[in-house]
Amino acid sequence: MARVYGTKSVEEALVHLRRVSDVNPNDPFTLHAVGLQMHAVRYFSEAQKYFQKAEDIKAGFSASNLYYLGDCLRKNGRVDDSIVCLKKALSLPARNKVDHKGKVAARRLLLVCGVSEAEIAAVEKIDAKYASNKY
Repeated sequence: MARVYGTKSVEEALVHLRRVSDVNPNDPFTLHAVGLQMHAVRYFSEAQKYFQKAEDIKAGFSASNLYYLGDCLRKNGRVDDSIVCLKKALSLPARNKVDHKGKVAARRLLLVCGVSEAEIAAVEKIDAKYASNKY
């Protein structure tokens, strides 16, 4: 990400991304992008805020956003809330490969959290386009 913004560090890139999100604070995709970079540098509490704000603005816009929100919640000790987010991610259609990867990761994380295969199957929406692809 740093190279995209012509900077030498992720932290500098984050400064630019935050400015972009300040200019358009109601764009869930920009907020998601900031959250991804925060997650990448392991600022999970900060990342969680951006993912949550994106979800508040446009609920269910991305299975990937819900996966990352659930992951941050889990890493911040809120496992029950994490499970709710991860289940929501599985219930959404995958609109692209990024969402599909988010759903695959959400499924794995639910298993790590102790959710049974049967409980996962009850909420999981299988996307025919990606059914045979295991990324």
